Amino acid sequence: MFSLPSFRIGRLFGIPLEVNISWLLVFVLVVVALAFSYFPQPGVLPGQPVLTNLLLGLVTALLFFASVIAHEFAHSLVARAQGARIARITLFIFGGVSEMEDEPARPGQEFVMAIAGPGTSILLSAVFFVADGVLSTAGAPPILTAPIAYLAGINLLLGIFNLLPGFPMDGGRVLRSVLWGATHDLLKATRWASRAGQAIGYSMVAVGVFGVLGIIPGGIDLVWLAFLGWFLAGLAESSYQQQVVKSRLSHVALSSVMTSPVLVAPGEIDLETMVDGYFLGRRHSRYPIAVNGELVGMLSLAQAKNVPRERWPDTRAADVADKDLSRLVVPASASVDRVMERLVGGGPGAVLVVDPSGELAGIVTRTDLIHALQSGAGM
Repeated sequence: MFSLPSFRIGRLFGIPLEVNISWLLVFVLVVVALAFSYFPQPGVLPGQPVLTNLLLGLVTALLFFASVIAHEFAHSLVARAQGARIARITLFIFGGVSEMEDEPARPGQEFVMAIAGPGTSILLSAVFFVADGVLSTAGAPPILTAPIAYLAGINLLLGIFNLLPGFPMDGGRVLRSVLWGATHDLLKATRWASRAGQAIGYSMVAVGVFGVLGIIPGGIDLVWLAFLGWFLAGLAESSYQQQVVKSRLSHVALSSVMTSPVLVAPGEIDLETMVDGYFLGRRHSRYPIAVNGELVGMLSLAQAKNVPRERWPDTRAADVADKDLSRLVVPASASVDRVMERLVGGGPGAVLVVDPSGELAGIVTRTDLIHALQSGAGM
């Protein structure tokens, strides 16, 4: 999803949390804006030393982005409670995104998942508003209440902004879920919701341009709004095109695109043998792993490389393989669109296909998906 690299900062509720490099730019801008524009304003914290404002800006920015993380985890935890798998949460230049391996299967699922994020932001806003009121009544100094008041307002804006009815924003997902339920046509619902997203995006661009030209108040400060609108419009169009691809693949069975027979590696072999005998010179960069003839998981070259080279001779393939068979194994009758996120998103990058008797029948990788799209197999 992001052209710039991301780095992992930890896990929460078992979900990886990553920060995209682009987020660092926004973090610095928020700290600077708070320290030099917001806090020095009359009625906020005028006359404070620059260092004090910088420290307050740093703490407030960290709390704001913690609020963004709470917003995204609300999406993820609700989606996971409904059976979806969450690959990761990533903070990036425009906030955050929860990357799911499975899209909602029903309109109601999407509605609840989408509304959870803005609902959490609005709830946090209410908590901060109450805290500000209680502290102000108790006579707390402005140096304590000013950041809390800011967090109350910014979370309210975050919640309201995300409720704008333009896909793929949260409000757009809510709109799509309603249209999906009314039309029973996911592609049509996505098209309408995406068009709404484009309309909102281009309207934001227009407001930004008018501000720069002096036609409306705001001036150069509205450049950021124009940039955000341009990004939203482009994302709305690309999201619709992705749904078009998924719709084309909804009639394609995995059995028609899989590679078969599939080479299975014994879990007892060491990583050095695995790399030399399987990964080098062969087609795939991941292979199913079996122990005593029983499928136990899948191992990718990337996972092998995560182990220090000097430990390869003493590390079994089965010890580092991905053993989550619930997301790795799918029936041959399943359609490609249901596992697409696992192939091209933050998922395992391949799925193992089993026949009705439960025997391993083949493997579907990103390469197989690309070949299916290029050839139009079964579409």
